[in-house]
Amino acid sequence: MHLLIFENEHDSCVRWPAQGPELTIPMTPIATILTTLALSVLPHSARDSADARQAILRLEDEWKAAQRNTDTSAFTRLLAPDFTFIGTLGSLRDRAGYAGSRAGSWIPQGTTFTVSELRVRVYGATAVVTGRENTTGPRFTGSTRFTHVWVRRQGEWRMVAAQRTALVPG
Repeated sequence: MHLLIFENEHDSCVRWPAQGPELTIPMTPIATILTTLALSVLPHSARDSADARQAILRLEDEWKAAQRNTDTSAFTRLLAPDFTFIGTLGSLRDRAGYAGSRAGSWIPQGTTFTVSELRVRVYGATAVVTGRENTTGPRFTGSTRFTHVWVRRQGEWRMVAAQRTALVPG
């Protein structure tokens, strides 16, 4: 269906649908309706984005603590069931595989995680977090760049993807 906006010698009107005389409305009310509809489909307000950004920053802190403590219950709470992780050497793991790798495999675990260069971008119900992490521990010291993708489903934010790239010292 199309909306026809026209002017005649008496006033400005809108006819909907454009092919017939079924509905002719004076311009002022239709302008109000169109404005309301346009505003309803615009991206979230700056306040919504700021609130989402703060929520994501809190979740990133929880994620860091979960990694440090190998907290598998936190992994279940923070990671979406369809979570994917790509490691520094290109390994691919799902949520269960990631939790298992943290719980006792040869994969190094750090004792300190220092995050810098953190950037959070919110796109409605999706947030992309990038940053740099310096990790130290008895079996590992290194720096990585990371990307985390968070999605809000049914009012809850969950990480759906994480990727790390090792940084070469120097």
